[in-house]
Amino acid sequence: MKKNNIKLLLKNQWFHLIILLCWLAIGIILRSTNLAEKSASSIEIATLGYSLGHSFFDLPLDRVINLNQLLSPLQFESNSTPTDVIHQLLNEDTHPPLYFVLNHLWFNLFSTDGEIVSLWVGRSLSAILGVATIPAIFALGYLAFSPLVGHIAAALMAISPYGIYLAQESRHYTLTILWIIASMTCLIAIVPYLKKHRIIPIWLGCLWVAINSLGIATHYIFLLVLATEGLVIGGFWLRDMQNRFQSYWWRIYLVALGTFIGCLVWLPVVVGAANNQLTGWISTSFDLDEIWHPIPRLLAWILTMVWLLPIEGTSLFVTILSGVTLLVALFWVAPYLWRGWKAQMNDIENRLSFQVFVSFFVVAIALFLVIIYGMGRDLSLAARYHIVYFPIVIILLAAILAKCWHNSENQTEVEKVFSDKETGKIKKEGGIKKDLIITSATSIIASTLKPINKRVVIVVLLIGLCGGLTVINNYGYQKSRRADLLVEMIKTQSKSPLLVATTYQTHAEIRALIALGLELKRQEYQNNISDFFQPKFLLSKRQENQRLTPDSTLAKFLSQTSRPIDLWGVNFKVESSDLEAFNCRKYSGKKSNINGYRYRLYNCR
Repeated sequence: MKKNNIKLLLKNQWFHLIILLCWLAIGIILRSTNLAEKSASSIEIATLGYSLGHSFFDLPLDRVINLNQLLSPLQFESNSTPTDVIHQLLNEDTHPPLYFVLNHLWFNLFSTDGEIVSLWVGRSLSAILGVATIPAIFALGYLAFSPLVGHIAAALMAISPYGIYLAQESRHYTLTILWIIASMTCLIAIVPYLKKHRIIPIWLGCLWVAINSLGIATHYIFLLVLATEGLVIGGFWLRDMQNRFQSYWWRIYLVALGTFIGCLVWLPVVVGAANNQLTGWISTSFDLDEIWHPIPRLLAWILTMVWLLPIEGTSLFVTILSGVTLLVALFWVAPYLWRGWKAQMNDIENRLSFQVFVSFFVVAIALFLVIIYGMGRDLSLAARYHIVYFPIVIILLAAILAKCWHNSENQTEVEKVFSDKETGKIKKEGGIKKDLIITSATSIIASTLKPINKRVVIVVLLIGLCGGLTVINNYGYQKSRRADLLVEMIKTQSKSPLLVATTYQTHAEIRALIALGLELKRQEYQNNISDFFQPKFLLSKRQENQRLTPDSTLAKFLSQTSRPIDLWGVNFKVESSDLEAFNCRKYSGKKSNINGYRYRLYNCR
């Protein structure tokens, strides 16, 4: 008998492993497809440059330079060290160094001296860590609920449009998500100890402190995760105040102290980052007509963590059709999700875990609203900040869908209708024959409703898969700076030698120009044309009055260079009337809006 039980257990383990490998395969395919096809964003350029140990202010400023000089911050040098990475990052940027150091070591494996670092290599580490979130979320769902919840969570993570978008960015988001999942796993692991008033093991407390410290060393947004977890634990503490000095609570206090010390190291940097020019773009003072904007943005980010259809780079008809389809599907699914929610809340075995995740989600959203409206920092402007509660959304939805799959809510309703009391009455009236009729009716209703609820799970996963395909084909979560579109515009409208000029204030503008240069290089390589454009570039420091003085670099260039010249002002602050003095006329043809770039073409003849 024992041997049969062991064999059955092993079979189940192999079954779970095979299914998990299927989710991993889907996740790998989706995250690796078109990985290097999209142009680099400005923040990806920052990741590449700092991971190589370079400063963006080492570029020649207020001088006309060529494409190779512009791309020099992306040039791999084998003598660069992790110390260089940390030094440049802390001097110029607002992020902790852990991911950048790991990226530096990753580049050493695949790059050679003097070459421009590959965008595919730059994004591949993030993609691999994104794949790792699939078994991680499975483990969390398995521990907190059941294998079924783990598998649904893994499937949702594998196809998540938001998860794929983050995994295809050369950035530290996927590593942060792994730390969030790991920290939440520790939180879920200590809940039974708190419930039973038992001391948590030392190894678990130390592991939790280590994970939290690594999370802070990866992204400062992890502070919101710690604050949310602290408030969730605070709820347990309030309910158990009479025992707040018991030994099992002292172990939790020590974990909190260890985490605080782990965060204290970065406190000066965090304070500096909050007031840095690079983060000033999220500062806002809401006008009355804009005060409601963050709410729909928050809802949109939550929805697109699971569902997305083509809404960017398509015709207006396709965008509207996609939006209507998502709304119709959402209204169809909502009642079933509500039943699954209630069923999960009524599940005595898993109710506590579910309540912990719900509490985390509610508190996280509340903190976001406090930061947005109370501190004037609109975190709803960028999708990337919402990694704080992304794994929790996946787990909650997986737990609800698991109840739909089991059809427990419908079975409960059937049991209410055909209770023992009612069945007994019918038995007395009609005997065994009527009892058989009731049993048959019950099984028919249950078998009819069960496939409907299973269909809900399948529909959610299928639309999620469509969302993943939408992202990898660039019809959703497009880059904030579309250098590829600007390059196409330059190719179409410029037939003469050209100069691309940018006004810089911080290295954000420098990175935006480098992203454009990298896209020019990429298209040059794809087209196999050595003299693709041979453009010149100028990084000009921003002046208060935006006037073009005779002794400026641009004025000297225009005076001394033979004509014709096409001057592209990209995010360039200068008066058009000053350029007319150099016989540079603003191009009067058709102009398209391009994300992240304000541009003007001047034909200098």
